[in-house]
Amino acid sequence: MRACGLDFGTSNTAAALPDGTVLPLQPHTQEPRLFRSVLFFPDDEPEIFAGADAIQRYLEDNTGRFIQSVKSFLHSRGFRATQVKGRTYTIEELVAILLRRVRDAAGAHMGEAPEAVILGRPAVFTPDPEADALAQQRLLRAAEIAGFKHVQFLIEPIAAALAYEAQLKRDELVLVADFGAGTTDLTLMRLGPSRREKQDRREDVVGSTGVRIGGDRFDAEIMRHKLLPRFGAGSTYRVRGFSDKRLPIPQHVLAKLLSWHEMSFIREKSTQELLETMLDTSDRKAEIQALYDLVMDNLGYRLFRAIEAAKVQLSKVEQTTLDFEEARISLHEPITRAEFEEFSKPLLDELEQCTEGLLARHPEAEHIDAVFLTGGSSQIPAVRQLYVRRFGEERVRTADAFTSVAEGLGRASAHLKV
Repeated sequence: MRACGLDFGTSNTAAALPDGTVLPLQPHTQEPRLFRSVLFFPDDEPEIFAGADAIQRYLEDNTGRFIQSVKSFLHSRGFRATQVKGRTYTIEELVAILLRRVRDAAGAHMGEAPEAVILGRPAVFTPDPEADALAQQRLLRAAEIAGFKHVQFLIEPIAAALAYEAQLKRDELVLVADFGAGTTDLTLMRLGPSRREKQDRREDVVGSTGVRIGGDRFDAEIMRHKLLPRFGAGSTYRVRGFSDKRLPIPQHVLAKLLSWHEMSFIREKSTQELLETMLDTSDRKAEIQALYDLVMDNLGYRLFRAIEAAKVQLSKVEQTTLDFEEARISLHEPITRAEFEEFSKPLLDELEQCTEGLLARHPEAEHIDAVFLTGGSSQIPAVRQLYVRRFGEERVRTADAFTSVAEGLGRASAHLKV
């Protein structure tokens, strides 16, 4: 029975063979091994677009429903389903559409679509045990709807550890930190040649934990500190029916601007009416025009791609400019690495506390041989330095930031029992 490993991520999804080969799921794109975890339902045609094709179709004509970061809602009891073009889709059905497209794309390279899968999951979807269990149940059901007959789960940092282990020539005690878009997972694990062929690796795991900090939250801090004033933060508007009563923009509106996957949820009638009132009466009309276009023209995804691009640049240079020109929005905002690190300090502190908490619970952590960092945010200099300060430059190692988990899941699928 054909098997694969599948890393379903908040931003990207990847799949790998039992030998660790990460598959080119979308060979027509610049990043063929990364299948973007997005869907687009155009208004004027029945086809559902997924991955890079969804992004391209959305950018060509955004009249439709663009859905992204659905993984981040798996644990939410409040998000059971959504209406798209008059049809109700459960969260499991939305995830299943993505997983089915990935399964079919993998099948094109394997000769037939895989029926068995090792599916990655965070160390913790959420600290609430019931909500965490709900998230895994939903992900399991989505995989079954997508056509997988046999599904086993492996937490993502263990998968990353297995990818790292493939290159080891001696046994090591390793701290693995996997930085995703929505979460960071940490696992302390014994790895090496003497353990590599074991089918059950549970006894090699010393400890594991996670925290809801990922690339999206680093992006949000840039939005919060650099861009919210450009969309009206700090301005006031006149309340309808009162000639002398003015209010600031409601905090719930500004809060949703920090998450590109939540921004579309404020395109409701009551918010539109509020935006129109602010357009008429704001003391900073140009900024409210920018806010109106950002929300009503569904430009959140494009804006956060520009934010992400600036963040990536700051991993290479000390200063960059965040450029974004759409509708009545014109942003050319300089940002320095020092500023970004200051914005990110609360996140870095939380990451450090999570790491130290794991180490404190396991005395053998005094003998860590290596720290393996993977995932997009591992490339942020301040994140890397957090671990370099704690363990020394010689013990901190990295690999492919975006496919290590998929590679490890693929290697684990070689031992899949069906």
